[in-house]
This record gives sequence, structure tokens and C-alpha cells, in this order.
Amino acid sequence: MSKKLNILFLASWYPNKVTPKNGNFIQKHAEAIAAHCTVFALHIIARKQIEDFVIETEMNNNVSETIIYYKKVTSKIPFLHQLLKLLVRRKAHNLGYQEILKKASVIDFVHLNICFPAGLFALHLKNKYKLPYIISENFTVLLDSDPINFTAVEQYFVNKINRNADMLCPVSNDLKKALQKIAPNQEYEIIPNVVNTKIFKPTISSKKIEKVKLLHLSNLKDEHKNVTGIINVIKKLSESRTDFSLTIAGDGNTEKYEQQIAKLNIHTGVILFEGKKTTIEVAELMSKHNAFLLFSNYENLPCVVVECLTIGLPVIGTNVGGVSEMINTDNGIVIEAKDEVALIESLNILINNINTYDNSNIAKKAKEIYSYEAVGRQFFNIYNKILAV
Repeated sequence: MSKKLNILFLASWYPNKVTPKNGNFIQKHAEAIAAHCTVFALHIIARKQIEDFVIETEMNNNVSETIIYYKKVTSKIPFLHQLLKLLVRRKAHNLGYQEILKKASVIDFVHLNICFPAGLFALHLKNKYKLPYIISENFTVLLDSDPINFTAVEQYFVNKINRNADMLCPVSNDLKKALQKIAPNQEYEIIPNVVNTKIFKPTISSKKIEKVKLLHLSNLKDEHKNVTGIINVIKKLSESRTDFSLTIAGDGNTEKYEQQIAKLNIHTGVILFEGKKTTIEVAELMSKHNAFLLFSNYENLPCVVVECLTIGLPVIGTNVGGVSEMINTDNGIVIEAKDEVALIESLNILINNINTYDNSNIAKKAKEIYSYEAVGRQFFNIYNKILAV
């Protein structure tokens, strides 16, 4: 196909002024695709404001981003609230789409990210203009392990959006299995989250590791990441060995965990805390550590694991979501969620064998799977395949 495709990158989540980090992995997918296509990202979000709608556009890493901020619906009548929200969202999407058409003149393909609620507009565009769409899916709420559920009305639309897509592209096989329950006749292709290998790159040292520096980086939400479980295990591990330390980093509240550490009387220096980090700072922090620890109760395909592997760090992770699809005996250890005994055993194995991991090979293999080049090319091939039918 000679003409460069114009892609509407329609996102239920996307970084914005209200939630600056929400959907940053979706933004990275857009950047990967921009090497092959002209990408116009569209995201709408509610906020408290005087105006009904505020339109903001900018170029960001070769992606034309349009964010529509709409005034929050304030009706206290449940049915009316939901109806008004649907109507204002449709209007916001239409405003954004018309803004994009001023630059694109025509859209060739819709790439939907996170099926709901933006998928309602993808359905509208397909019904009205015959625009095909695929879905990149990361939504853990689709998994049985996620405690959050859709309402009956939301589930109806989720089913319809997925069943009418031209292809579904979950980031993991685990999520594919969940989607097949609601869209069993769909065509699927698993395409993972992407990592910027210019930022996350190996800084491998040949120096023998004497004291292992472990890292946990997350939103620090305990019901999700089980940080208290990690701290319990570190306490027990510190009673039998001193050749390790753990850094806990993220933008969540650490007060609860600091109190737990004090209560357990964990020695000073065993557990260190780092706060909120930029992407560059995350890469720098990872490069200063020797292994990564994720003890989550549920996950999908966490970007943080992708980033660690691309730097060359071995990972201990739980058998939830697509985590086990990323980790093997060459690059880490997989254990069951909430199994603190298994975590202690795995940490002992990892620390004892830290110098046997081939960090360069871990990074090389991760780059082959998760780089902008690899992921962007996969999506580009899908667009052309569907448009050629």
C-alpha cells in the first residue's frame, strides 16, 4: 500500500492533565505505530470546569494527540446520570473526531485501546462510515481474578464492542482466554505491551554481585500488589541472611508500610523507599538494581516487567495474568500469588544464583519481543491485512 495510512488511535485511557500517567502504555503503542503510519490519538475525559468542552491538541513523539475535557455530569438520578454521560461522551468524541479531520481529511482505520467506554464511538464510526477497528486490550477487569466488575449495561456494550471488532489484540494469552468467553468467534492476535529500548537498555556489569539489590516498583496499592506480603517475606529472609536489600518505589502512600516495617523490627537499610519517578528515573533506578520482585494478586501484562527484562534484570513474579508468559527459567522465577513460603524459597534461589543469569541475553530476547520496532510492525501488518480483505 503506497499511501501512508491515517490511524485514529481511539483510547479509553491516555495520559492527560487529570490523570497524567493513565494509559501511558497506550501512548507508547501509538509511538511505535507512528513509525509506519500517521497516528491521530483521541481521548476524552471528564473534569470540573466551567466550559462544556475544552479541546487541546499537540504533537508528541510523532503522534498528533487530541484530548477533549468535558464538564462532569452532576445529576444525582442514577438513570439520568448514565444517560447524560453517554450523550456528553458521544458529543466529546464527535468534537475530537472533527478536529482530527481538519488535519487528516480522511481516517483509514480505527485502533481502539481498552474496549470501554471509547469502544462505543468505534462502533458508531463502523456503523456510520464502515471504518474497521481492532482492539488492543489490557483491561484487567475482564479477568476473573480482578475484583472489579462491569455493570450489566456496561457488560452488554463490552460484549457488543468486542464482537463487532475486526480483530482482537490482547496483550497476553491469559486475557485472550477471558475475551474468548464473550467473543468466541473473533480472530485474535496477541501483541504485548511495548518498551522504549532507547531509554530501557542494558547497563550490564561484569563485576561479581556480592550483595543483591532487589527492586519493587508499582502503584503500591496493597490489594493489587501485595506489598505487605513482600515486607513479611523480607523480614523472614533478613533473619537468615544479610546479603541483600530491597528498594520499594512508586507514587503511592508508604506510611502503612513504614509502620509495618517498624512493627516487624526490620533492621535499618534492609528496606529502602523511593518516591514517584519519571520514566527516565525509573530506567536509572532499574539499572542500579540486580533483580525485580512482583508479588501481585492479579495483573495483566505489567509494563514494569517488560522494562526490567529489557534492561536485563531477572524477575520473580506471580502466576497471574500474563506474567508467567514473560518469565521463564532463563530470566526469573514464577510463583503462586500470596504464597509467602514460595517467595522466600525463590528469593533464596535467586540470591544464591544471581551471578549465573545471562543479563545480556535477557535484554536481547526482551528487545526482540517488546521493542517499538517489533510491536509497531505487528500492528502495521494487521492494518494492511484487514484493509486488503
